[in-house]
Amino acid sequence: MKNSVIHGHTLPAPRSAINQGVDVNNAMVLSHTAIYQDSLTQITEDNTLEKARITLNPYGTAPLSAYAGIWSSENREITLYIQDVAKTAVLTKQVLTLSAGANLVPVLGLVADSENQIVFLSDGVEIASYAITTQPLPATDSADVTLGFPIISVTQPVTDATKMAPGYYFITHFDRYNYALDQNGIVRWYVTKDFPSYNLVRIDNGHFLATSEANNTYLSMYEFDMMGRLYAFYVLDNQFHHSIWQWDSSTIVAPSEYTAGRPDALHTNEDGVSVIDLTTGLEIAYYDLAKILDPQRESRPSGTAPGEDPTVKDWLHINQSYVNETNNLLIASGRHQSAVFGIDLETEALRFIMSTHEEWNEALQPYLLTPVDNDGVPLYDFNNPEDVDAANRDFWTWGQHNVIEIPNEKPDIVEFMVFDNGNFRSRDDSKSLLPPDNYSQIVHFIIDLKTMTITRPFAYGKELGSRGYSSCVSAKEILSNGNIVVHFGDCTFDENGRAVSCQPGDSDLVDPQEGSEVMGNLLLQEIDPSTKSVLFEATMTSGYYKNEATGGEGYRYDITSFRVYKMALYA
Repeated sequence: MKNSVIHGHTLPAPRSAINQGVDVNNAMVLSHTAIYQDSLTQITEDNTLEKARITLNPYGTAPLSAYAGIWSSENREITLYIQDVAKTAVLTKQVLTLSAGANLVPVLGLVADSENQIVFLSDGVEIASYAITTQPLPATDSADVTLGFPIISVTQPVTDATKMAPGYYFITHFDRYNYALDQNGIVRWYVTKDFPSYNLVRIDNGHFLATSEANNTYLSMYEFDMMGRLYAFYVLDNQFHHSIWQWDSSTIVAPSEYTAGRPDALHTNEDGVSVIDLTTGLEIAYYDLAKILDPQRESRPSGTAPGEDPTVKDWLHINQSYVNETNNLLIASGRHQSAVFGIDLETEALRFIMSTHEEWNEALQPYLLTPVDNDGVPLYDFNNPEDVDAANRDFWTWGQHNVIEIPNEKPDIVEFMVFDNGNFRSRDDSKSLLPPDNYSQIVHFIIDLKTMTITRPFAYGKELGSRGYSSCVSAKEILSNGNIVVHFGDCTFDENGRAVSCQPGDSDLVDPQEGSEVMGNLLLQEIDPSTKSVLFEATMTSGYYKNEATGGEGYRYDITSFRVYKMALYA
C-alpha cells in the first residue's frame, strides 16, 4: 500500500481495505437529508419571525431540539432565548444570523417534560415568543429496563457563577445515551439510541463522530449533529474501540485492531492505531504497536471484557492516541501496560515510555523516563526497592485513560494531562491496594525528551479517596478559563457502600469483604485547579442494584462514562 503524507509527515502504509468506506446509500442518511430538504421547502414568505414553523424533534432522534422555520427578506442578526417556563434551567442565549430566504434555525436546550418558551429578539426588542412542550426523559433502570437513562443529582450546587467556565456538560455513557447538562444539573440535550454512545467527539464542523459496541461492535461510525441529523455513515473493517481524535478537518486518529484477526501468529487485539481520511472513510496509515513494544510483558491491569474472545490476548489495550506535531510523535496510552508512550510518526521508532521501570525487556529500558523535581534532581533511586514502591504509589499512572495534550511549541517537550485510574498501584499483589483503599486522579505530566526526564506539576483526586475510585474509563478536560471538568466515570459500590472493581482479579485485587450487589454512582466535578476547590458537582447513577443473576456477566459495568466535555450547545 502507498504511504500517505499528512502535514508534511510521511506516514506508515495502511492496511488493505476490504469493505471500508462511506456508505453513500445509508437509509438513515438519505431519510434525514430528505427531511431536511422537505422542511426547508415548506418555509414560505409568510413564515416571518412572528409566524415561524416550529418542528420539535424533526428527525425523531433529538427530543430536546427543534427547528424554527423562518423566512427572512434580508441577511440579519437575531437573538434567541430558550428556557423552561418554570425557570428551573439555565437560560440559553444564542445570537444567530438569518440568511435572505428560507432558514431552518436550530432551537437547542429545551427541558424535558416541560413547557418551554423560546423568544426571538432583534436589536434587543422582542419580536416573537413560542411555547414548546416536550416529553419526559427515557425510563431509568429497573427490573424491566436495562441501560436506561441515568438518574442525575446535583450534590454541590454552583455558588459563584463568575468562577464557572461557559458551556454545558456533554457526557457519553457506554451503550446508554449521549446528553448535555446545564450547571443546574438539568438535561438540555440528548440523542436516542439510534446513535452510538461511547467515544463521542465533536469535530471542527460542529458535528459529532461516534462508535460503540452496541452499534455493530465498533464497526459502524456515525457523523451527526445536535438536531439528531445523520450526515455520514462509515463502514469500518477494523474496530474503532476507543477514543477518536481529530487531526485536521479531514483526518482522524483512533485506536484500532484487526477485527478479522491478525495476519500473524501473535493473536492479539487492541494494539494498533489507525489514521482515517474522513472524505473517503479509508485508512491512510496504520501503526502496529505489537512490533514496537513487548507483547510478552505481563499486563497489569488486564482482563477480557464481557463478550470478547478470551483466547485473544489484550496485552496493551490502547484507549487514547493523538499526534504531537511539535515533536513529530504519535502519543498513545496502553491501559493494560499502565504506560503512555511516544513513537516517531514517520519511522515508528520508539521515543519514550512513561511507566514504572519494572519488567521491561533490555531493549526498551533506554526509553523509560526518570522522575525529577523542578530542579532536575531525581525523585527516586530505582535500585532501592522502597523507592520503586514509592514511585508506583505516588508518581506513575495505572490503567490510565484520556491522555490529552497540553499544547506548547517547545521542541523536545511533551506535555499532557492523564486520568490515572489507579488499578493496583503496584505490580506486586502484596503491595497493591483494594478498591476501598484506592483512589483515581487527574495528573499533569511534562516530559523532556533531551534529558529523558519527567515532572508532575499537578494532581487532583486523591483527596476524594474511594468515593472517586474508578477502575476503568473516565475523562477530563481543561476549560477555556483554566477550570477542569472531570468525570470519575466508573465509580461503583456494593450494597454496603464499599468501592468495587469492574473485574476483580484482573482490574484489581479480589476484595474478600465485597458484597453481592453493585450500583454505579459516577462523580462529575468542575474544579478550580489553583485551589483544587470544587465549583460544581453532580452524580449519575443507574439507580438499580445488580448482581450476576439480574445484570448478566457485565453487571459490574453498571453505568460507565467514557467522555466528558464542557462546551456550547451551538457549535
